[in-house]
Amino acid sequence: MFVSQVADGPPSSHDSPQLRPQMTRGEIESALASGSPPPVFTPSLRRSLRKDREDSAQDQNQLSHRKTDCSQVLSQSEPEAKERKSQIYFQPRASILDYTELMYQGSDRIRGLVTCFWTIIGAYLISLLLSHYENNGEFLSRGLASLIFSRGTDLILSDLALVLSTSFVVPFVRVLWIGRWQPQFLDPRHSRSMIFQAAAEIGWLAVWYTWQGTRGWPWSQRCFFSLHTAVNWMKVHSYLSTNRRLACSLRTRNELEELQSTRKEQNEDTRMQIKALDAELCPYMVRFPETQTLSNYAMFQLCPTLVYEIEYPRTSRIRWGYVAEKMAGTVGIFIVFYIVVAHLVIPHLERMHEVGLLLTTVHLMGPMATCWLLFFFITFDSIANGFAELTCFADRRFYDDWWNARGLDEFSRKWNRPVHMFLARHIYMPVRELWKTSRDVKRSSFITRLQKTMPPSVAAMAATFFFSSILHEVTIVVACHRWNHGLFFFSQMLQIPVILFAERAAWFRGQQALRNWSFWLSMVFFQPLLLCIYTYGAFVPKTSSLQGPIATSTTAVAAANATYSL
Repeated sequence: MFVSQVADGPPSSHDSPQLRPQMTRGEIESALASGSPPPVFTPSLRRSLRKDREDSAQDQNQLSHRKTDCSQVLSQSEPEAKERKSQIYFQPRASILDYTELMYQGSDRIRGLVTCFWTIIGAYLISLLLSHYENNGEFLSRGLASLIFSRGTDLILSDLALVLSTSFVVPFVRVLWIGRWQPQFLDPRHSRSMIFQAAAEIGWLAVWYTWQGTRGWPWSQRCFFSLHTAVNWMKVHSYLSTNRRLACSLRTRNELEELQSTRKEQNEDTRMQIKALDAELCPYMVRFPETQTLSNYAMFQLCPTLVYEIEYPRTSRIRWGYVAEKMAGTVGIFIVFYIVVAHLVIPHLERMHEVGLLLTTVHLMGPMATCWLLFFFITFDSIANGFAELTCFADRRFYDDWWNARGLDEFSRKWNRPVHMFLARHIYMPVRELWKTSRDVKRSSFITRLQKTMPPSVAAMAATFFFSSILHEVTIVVACHRWNHGLFFFSQMLQIPVILFAERAAWFRGQQALRNWSFWLSMVFFQPLLLCIYTYGAFVPKTSSLQGPIATSTTAVAAANATYSL
């Protein structure tokens, strides 16, 4: 059930003052009935409690009369209720590894584990920095830092313009689909409207990818900008697609209401259809199209989600101490990430042409797994939770227990839930429904046989992986300005037969521990292998500076895997 506001959990000792224990309501009622109220009671409080008892009795009488009507309405609209339930993605939840949230709620079961983890990381970093000082005369390598922070002002201004340019979707929806003089040839229920929307999105992407290619940025800046462009495109697509669907429901509802007003007798089926459409247009508090404002879109742009909804569950207030802790965590994790990349990843990549591809992959298994985990924490635990707190976004379920994954399909559902939810709503479910409904349509013999042999879920999964593979490949090519013969695309698509084998092999399906081991071994080995293959060409030339392409490829591959992995 949707909750507009949620409490922030039990107050901690530093978050609120200690409260004096108070009597329960039953004790209060018995004290009043006996005529001996507690000494803390005042006459106004006693009058208030008596009035509450009278109002409660009246509410019980009214509730008994309403139960029959409510049961009739629920029984009549059960299909609509199931449909609405399938569309609800958001509810108040906390991240399962959010140590700060657990401490605010008074739980310290993982305090020792977190303290142990960061103590070991700190000790290892001190040893690493001392070793680097003994060999090079400096504690920290500054070559990668000069590359990352070069032309920072140009990058910030371009990124701000990128975000502001996405606001074109608000007048786009208001003028073309819900305006007073919207053109009939762009009816949102017609396929022409979908084509026009696709053309607008492709044009927007082309403009910003072209802009990024002409700026002459270093590789790391191109990687960040291309990733943020893809994230903003997903927000734009979700906003336009959701509002086009709502605009279709609004027009259908208005037409049914006009038809109902022209009839002498009210049609019960039409009335129920109007009621179902009203529930879709106003699921909670606010009604479409009243939500089509710049402030509503700005809030969606700031919320850590890629799926647009009319309303989201909200918290009651902003905890600035929580925000400060997340900001400090972001800075700290970034420093650790920088040290690992500069001192452990880059030196091995520089010697890759001497020691070979396979040996370099083995050397990078530990550092790359560390970078992967650090990127996970800085993205989903620090940045996402920080923005969620600033926007009072109550659904903090940005990931599930992906470390217990028994295969790539389970990992894709649990590792990055914002992207998973985007693909589930806008790719997987539409393709599955289209595959079901198009079986009766006459097509070529090959497509007909394919529809008979392939279940809708498998077809939807294949389409989702295909879209994800294309998105991965385009992002890497734009970021690195290098096409490696579709290596990322094929590596993503090869996951489909692996998933089908794991599900259909009876001897392997029941081995839960073995499946988890195989998942972890594949992730630890193939991530550095893919990185080495993508960066191998950067070390063949005998020119001087190699840190630029290394930093770019490291960041591009790791960030693309973390952000868009399914």
